[in-house]
Amino acid sequence: MAGESTFTFAILTLQQLFLQEQARFVIAPGQEGVFEILPNHAQYVFALKPGPLRVRTPDEKDEYVAVGGGFLVVQKERTTVLTRSAERPQDIDVERAQRAKQRADERLAGRDPSIDLARAQAALARALARLKVASYVGLERR
Repeated sequence: MAGESTFTFAILTLQQLFLQEQARFVIAPGQEGVFEILPNHAQYVFALKPGPLRVRTPDEKDEYVAVGGGFLVVQKERTTVLTRSAERPQDIDVERAQRAKQRADERLAGRDPSIDLARAQAALARALARLKVASYVGLERR
């Protein structure tokens, strides 16, 4: 069902081609805020922050992916995400993400000068992205 109402969408991680399919639209977590990509979008490169990415498929189903930041590149007939990490909801360990969030919160609240704040903030953002994607599909408690 490819055509004017869809475009090819792909997610590439450092390890693999994570996802490639036709999409009606993509909603992504940009550094400057959430944005939407539609068919025939102007060519552009967006910086991504860790967060939930939503893909609407041609059959009107939504797929969610937790991305770990990176870039989204819009080309004429293709949109590609380049990211360090991507996780589908069913691959997210919710308890582990909750523990990671708690550890990051404690590090950020502790004001210990030996703590790498940027690293703790990044860990918190990744944990929150995982938890948000899990909540979108009802996986908060496994």
